[in-house]
Amino acid sequence: MASGSSTSKRVLIVDDEPLVAELLTEMLTQSDQGYSVQAALTASDALVAVSRERPDVILLDVNMPGMNGLEALRLIKHLDPLIPVLMVTAAHYSAAAEALVHGALAYIPKPFTSHYINHLVASALATQPARR
Repeated sequence: MASGSSTSKRVLIVDDEPLVAELLTEMLTQSDQGYSVQAALTASDALVAVSRERPDVILLDVNMPGMNGLEALRLIKHLDPLIPVLMVTAAHYSAAAEALVHGALAYIPKPFTSHYINHLVASALATQPARR
């Protein structure tokens, strides 16, 4: 995970588009919340990060090559059903709806604003039961 204090909430961003992952990282690290942010460009890398780092919240792109976001969501929820997952989507509302059925907390339509991202992440963290 990126640098931050040991009490920082850990956010994992999963998006195959490096510019989107970078933008989300910047939006979250520049907030006053002190998030520790890690980005993964593939669902496989995300699963490794979930196993090792146990993030507090995940932003997961729906449409990715290889293992898509819905498949990754199912595996993430198998590893840790308490991690809140926010699905990020450009236009796949049916996939976002399916993600909600499979345990996603919410979905974030692209394009998004920094304020909206930070609000949803804070809300997800506020609803999360203590896991540690």
